[in-house]
Amino acid sequence: MKITIHRGANQIGGCITEIATKDAKIFIDLGSNLPGSDKTDYSADEVRRITADADAIFYSHYHGDHVGLHHLVPTCVKQYMGAGAIDVMRCKYEALNVHQDFSLQLAATKRMLPFKERERIKIKEGFSVTPYFVSHSAFDAYMFLIECEGKKILHTGDFRRHGYLGKGLFPTLEKYIGHVDLLVTEGTMLGRKQEQVVTEKQIQLNTIRALCEHKYVFALCSSTDIDRLASFHAACKATGKVFLVDGYQRGVLDVFSEYSGKKSPLYNFNHIFELSGHKAYRIPKIKDYLRDKGFLMPVRMNSLWLLEDMLQVFNDEAPWLIYSMWSGYAEKGGKNTIENVLSIRKLFENRILDGVEDGFHTSGHADVETLYEVCKAIRPSIGVIPIHKDTGMQYVSDNYTVFNEGKFKLDGIEIEAH
Repeated sequence: MKITIHRGANQIGGCITEIATKDAKIFIDLGSNLPGSDKTDYSADEVRRITADADAIFYSHYHGDHVGLHHLVPTCVKQYMGAGAIDVMRCKYEALNVHQDFSLQLAATKRMLPFKERERIKIKEGFSVTPYFVSHSAFDAYMFLIECEGKKILHTGDFRRHGYLGKGLFPTLEKYIGHVDLLVTEGTMLGRKQEQVVTEKQIQLNTIRALCEHKYVFALCSSTDIDRLASFHAACKATGKVFLVDGYQRGVLDVFSEYSGKKSPLYNFNHIFELSGHKAYRIPKIKDYLRDKGFLMPVRMNSLWLLEDMLQVFNDEAPWLIYSMWSGYAEKGGKNTIENVLSIRKLFENRILDGVEDGFHTSGHADVETLYEVCKAIRPSIGVIPIHKDTGMQYVSDNYTVFNEGKFKLDGIEIEAH
């Protein structure tokens, strides 16, 4: 067996893990580099070269740094993802395709095969992959148990336990995973140990307080972060404020409700007011309703023109912004700065409820203590391969062999981590 970390041992995002035997070959994730990365991304030819003879590709979730190259894979290669995640991607690419040509991405998404939680997928005789649900800032995210050549490998994907459904992490590990031979785990927070971990429930409570104090609140956040949107939606219900969305956001929320609304009322997005049509908020009846009730509206990084116009309409009280994204995007002159984020923040001057600092954002990734507890729970006999971590961030352990970067061979497995 050979395990190749094509990307991820020394960068966050762009994750590509290959697991191959003499009879079979799969990939876990095929991500593009994050915005602001100074590293060259894979070309279409490179993607075709490494995946052409693959039996299957499994995606842990729909974030671009895990699935962004899926449209470059040869059509003969099977690609798998959770059914709900596929529908979210379809919503995204249908919306983007209106403005730019995303037809390849949309077609590849429609070809994806849905898997079911805890349902083993046989690749070849003695080689199988089983997905297990994890809590992440993406909806319908999974880790994978790979069984081949008599060994068990757990690939966690991105995960955490401080989301609403994070309490299921360790029961899942105990009941279904147990002891494994090798652990491939994300290590995003290894370089952010000082970052405060806020629970999603605390974000909901903080948002309730904000809505009690401010009539108009916009929330700059991911349009596909089910927990964050659930927090904002619940806060609107608790305060009687309108949860205001556009057509694209409504489509995503409908997917969430379809797949998860019956499992938990938290994910039943039924308290929604959709703005149908261009500048519908300027229609007198709608404008008066929103001015009377007040609202919270999730917005995206491309919402600058919308915010500029809405701030002219809803100006009887000063609107506020919840900045519910990673702080690095708003760092002036930083490596990962996004100019649209800076422009949106500038509209609100000092009326910003700011991320982790003010309790309105939290990481989608496991803190260091959780990473340690996962290792303890599954006791990998061969070792740990940490990925999705910054350059120079090392996973250190006195109890396990750690393959941070380089080439190794142990217990019949070749490991190559880049």
